[in-house]
Amino acid sequence: MHRQENEIDLIAKCIQRDRKACAELYATYSNWLYAVCLRYISDQDEAKDVLQDAFVLIFNNLSQYSGTHSFKGWMKKITVNTALGSFRKKNAAVLKDSKNVEDVVLIDTTLIEAFNLEEISFFLSNLSPGRKQIFSAYYIEGYSHKEIAQELGISEGTSKSQLHDAKKELKKLIELANKA
Repeated sequence: MHRQENEIDLIAKCIQRDRKACAELYATYSNWLYAVCLRYISDQDEAKDVLQDAFVLIFNNLSQYSGTHSFKGWMKKITVNTALGSFRKKNAAVLKDSKNVEDVVLIDTTLIEAFNLEEISFFLSNLSPGRKQIFSAYYIEGYSHKEIAQELGISEGTSKSQLHDAKKELKKLIELANKA
């Protein structure tokens, strides 16, 4: 309870533009949100830019935080949306409209069990940018295809198609690693 009270106090001070409180909020959450950015943006400098853009939005919209949901979750959603929006602006050609894909590519979970989190992150980092964005948004953040489509300015079918292709690509990468 004490932590929640401190968080509420910190938010209130940030809304009043208390520089020390803003710096504390940034210091408390920036590393965690930077890691979120890196899930979507492979280039570290670009991820830092996205993080800064996300914090601008967070600070400018703090008064809209209702307190009914997790503050970290609220900030994470802003950060993910900022990363997806940045990706959309820079890579519109990567995400082409395509037909709905209903095929399911199953990755044998026993293939994945042999790897630690760092190795799985490596596989994800080797996905093509569009596929990485959609895979992360869908499986890591829990976005629906409709939400992904809205954030990236694509059709739901494209989101499904890109996810399908990402799973196929991951499956190949994992199988190759298991053979090595």
